[in-house]
Amino acid sequence: MSNKVLKLSKSIIVRSLLLLLCALTAVTIGGMYYFVNRHTQMNLVSTFEANKVHLQQMSTALHNEMQQFGNQLTLLAKTSEIKSMDPAIAAGYLKSYNISPLFISGEKISLFDRNDSLICDNTMIVSTATKYPIDFTKITPHRPYISGWYRDPDNMRPKRAFATVVADNAKGNGSLVASFSAQRLWKILSDSKVGKKGYYIAINSEGEIIYHPDLEKWLADNHKISELGVKNFNPKSEEIKKIRFFTLTDGQEYLANYVYDTIYDIGLLSLQPKEEIDEQISSLLLVSKVMLVTALIAILLVSVWFYRKLVLPMTKLIVHTIKISEGDIEAEDIDFGKRQDEIGILAKHFNIMHGTIKRQIAELNAHREMLEQEVRERTKELEEANKKLDLISRTDELTGLPNRRDMLRTIDNEIQRIARTRKPLCFIFIDIDHFKNVNDTYGHACGDEVLKQVSGTIRNLLRKYDVLARYGGEEFLTLLPETDLIGAKTVAERFRKTIEETTVSYGKLSIKATITLGVALYDSALGVDRSIQMADRALYEGKESGRNKVVVWDPARTTEEDYKAAELERAAKNQ
Repeated sequence: MSNKVLKLSKSIIVRSLLLLLCALTAVTIGGMYYFVNRHTQMNLVSTFEANKVHLQQMSTALHNEMQQFGNQLTLLAKTSEIKSMDPAIAAGYLKSYNISPLFISGEKISLFDRNDSLICDNTMIVSTATKYPIDFTKITPHRPYISGWYRDPDNMRPKRAFATVVADNAKGNGSLVASFSAQRLWKILSDSKVGKKGYYIAINSEGEIIYHPDLEKWLADNHKISELGVKNFNPKSEEIKKIRFFTLTDGQEYLANYVYDTIYDIGLLSLQPKEEIDEQISSLLLVSKVMLVTALIAILLVSVWFYRKLVLPMTKLIVHTIKISEGDIEAEDIDFGKRQDEIGILAKHFNIMHGTIKRQIAELNAHREMLEQEVRERTKELEEANKKLDLISRTDELTGLPNRRDMLRTIDNEIQRIARTRKPLCFIFIDIDHFKNVNDTYGHACGDEVLKQVSGTIRNLLRKYDVLARYGGEEFLTLLPETDLIGAKTVAERFRKTIEETTVSYGKLSIKATITLGVALYDSALGVDRSIQMADRALYEGKESGRNKVVVWDPARTTEEDYKAAELERAAKNQ
């Protein structure tokens, strides 16, 4: 046994060292060409990915700049001076020192009445009214309307118009329109480089150049990206997913990346000269060659040291271990002299272990019993954790209400109960009015607070056996056992009135919320889903007819087609 162990040809350590030396020699002599190409490709990929990340950051910066401009215009439209639509008041406000810093040179802001006639603008001297390329019929209260890019005849710098609704109950809705100058984007792009010598080009969906570092040449008039040498380029659908080079009209090759912002119609192309990348590769290759040679010499020296210091002592230790494993408990302790390294420590503690095997066996048995007890305790903890997880799976995390899944299970149980008692059951479908405007205006954190306070208020109005659940988004479903339509309408009206009189507080904000409610009676012939759908129809009618109201679904309005559809659904589920 010992003689077999001592054969060097059987040692995995020795064979590994020999294989390592052969592999390194092969890599050094025959693999340099592959290494050079691989290193070049990796550098290209790294540069491409880095440029891609920087490009996305720049695109986000441009997006945020235009989004902030739109938000700023929306806030101005809500000021009392603008909403007054009084020419003197609004003009004075637009020309004031509070407003002028919000706009740069060349940008104008104008107020129009409901007939799309100009009321006033921010020009300091009387001039011809600014014409904006917008369709006033497309301006909605939900978000700013944005025109395409355009140029004024007297100023060829690209612009676009932002417009938003100005609401005035007395005079009707008007419009606040402002021009957005591409100069805002130029400052962001001109301060950034691609690598050391590269640059960015911004275009619109028609391929017109919105930004180029050479402003005098490419932005003094309308130019397209094809004039730079970029052919067959579709700004809307173009994708550069792998390394790609463009040869421009200046004769140079450029590493390209591209991203298009569909919301604000602006594509951003990054270009880095290929010669700059080649310079980086050349210097890296020289360093790589030196490192390879140095590493090869170092590995050879370490291999010799490794063999003398590890292979030979390890072989001796293995022989001693085999003797003990074969039952030679009386074997002499292994001796490596005064070595204080890992081998010496291993031998010392192996000798200690040799004398304590029997005691360890007894301790292991005791430890096994302890582990079995711990397993039983962990099993109990796991069962409790599963119960908690089941509760979490049935509860809406934001409001603490039952979720849709748990609500449907509760309804199934209640249906089985009323099948015996023959008592009525009603549903109230609830939707928070204009909830999207709350999210868009104050943010989703404020929207979440509105959801929590509205749901908490309604929950406090319920009987102990009524159930309120979050059904989805800003929609809630209420289950009223043993309640007819008249009683359900009374409950729904109580919900509506209480919410109308409640103010939701969020930080320093005080927000008034209203709800629209649809009430329907459970019809066993329709089933649960169709009965809830009747409540949803009533809710929809309430929202269409002005919101903040209760609409009761009259069972007489349920058609034969509804009953037939319910019957088909039940048949499909039973198959």
